[in-house]
Amino acid sequence: MNSRQSAQLFARSWSRVSRGSSLPRALYTKEPLSAVSCAPTTVAAAVAAHSIRSISLKSLFAPSPPKTDSEDQMAGSKQRLLVKPDDLFHPLSKSPIKEMREKGLLIQNHGCCPSCVVETSAKGNAATREPVFECPDCGYPTHCTEKHWQEDKKHREDLCSHLREANEDEHDLRSGRTLREFEFPSAQLPEVVVNFTSWDTFLYTRSFTNVNSDRSMRHVSKVLTYPVTIGATLHQYSPFTLSTGLTPEGLKSLTALRTTIKEHELARSEKDLEMQQTPLRIFVLGARAEAMLPPHLYLQLSYLLPSSPIHIYFVGPECIPAAEETRSTIVVSSRLALKYHKGYFHDAIWNFAPFDPFTDVFFMFSPGLSHPHVRAGWRLTVEKLLETKCAVFATGFHEQDMEADVKGLEEDFGAQMDWLLKPRPNPFTSLKRDFGIRNLQEWAIANWGIYGFRGKRYEVQNSQ
Repeated sequence: MNSRQSAQLFARSWSRVSRGSSLPRALYTKEPLSAVSCAPTTVAAAVAAHSIRSISLKSLFAPSPPKTDSEDQMAGSKQRLLVKPDDLFHPLSKSPIKEMREKGLLIQNHGCCPSCVVETSAKGNAATREPVFECPDCGYPTHCTEKHWQEDKKHREDLCSHLREANEDEHDLRSGRTLREFEFPSAQLPEVVVNFTSWDTFLYTRSFTNVNSDRSMRHVSKVLTYPVTIGATLHQYSPFTLSTGLTPEGLKSLTALRTTIKEHELARSEKDLEMQQTPLRIFVLGARAEAMLPPHLYLQLSYLLPSSPIHIYFVGPECIPAAEETRSTIVVSSRLALKYHKGYFHDAIWNFAPFDPFTDVFFMFSPGLSHPHVRAGWRLTVEKLLETKCAVFATGFHEQDMEADVKGLEEDFGAQMDWLLKPRPNPFTSLKRDFGIRNLQEWAIANWGIYGFRGKRYEVQNSQ
């Protein structure tokens, strides 16, 4: 498989992931993500070599020996780009890329004109028509007629620039160029400290040398937001502190987990102790897009906690590994294993019990806890989560979504839980904005905000 085919395959997989957890459940269409495993890379080998070795996602699709410089130059000269880097904008109906033309048809067939929706709400008798008119500025089919497009000030002022950015990003991913930004660094050298202040400082201190533009930053943040959000929460240099929203109870929960991580570090010097380590168990509930990422992407989490054996459990009714993957467990490296369980956590809780706040932590990425269609199901799961007394961290895809989930938690379980992390923006949110197929005015950003809670350990009352 040549570099152009590898890039196209990753682009298709990436776009499927973009339909996942960052959008409300009513807005996306679930499709399986293809992933091909390759030989695991251990942290120990990388550190022993005292060098930063790139792990390229291209190798997941084309596991062939590296080319020499001359061979790489020859391949580059023969590479045929479907879209040139300086000519990325194309109306979807006239795109040279088949997938983009199909996306335009999908929006036309299943979308609706926002102006017609407004008229329907106001008058009650206007018909909602399909968006067959393509906005000349963003290239998306947005309205039923040019007249409605001209009258829609909200589209031009708030959405058009973001849609154009998404248009160019999608064309870039499918352009056929070599996606250098997805060549990720390997293990961190022990003497180099990771800075979790922002994406910029993180990528710099982790030596992501190929992320050198806003567009490549959006590409990379879209897939790294999941492992890096987990790593940033658990790491000793986490951006979440008492001064940035962490509560005293949250500090207690994270201190318990970090104590275990520290024990893993100390055990590395004693072989007998290393063999007796208890893995850090990370449960991802309601898993969707995060479970369909290429498994080796989660090595970036392992590199942030290099001494800890990590088991990640993806649990949920939509938890589907790669289409051709039949195993329920994927061993990525000697210290990282991914486990998949298709079903509801509250039904399968005894498969994972007992739980220990020192080794177990839960994450829910944009779960939609208060969405009317799923609230009852999530209520059963949250009841069991509170019983474990383990830390739970959840995200929202924008401020209103996060506030709705927090309000729902307080209404249903306010007296039974402690807040660990007050709702706040996530510094490792995806930088890419996703749009709903049925309504382009509805958008989502994966892991925009984050908050944390836990079952109440004890009730404290002030004595009078």
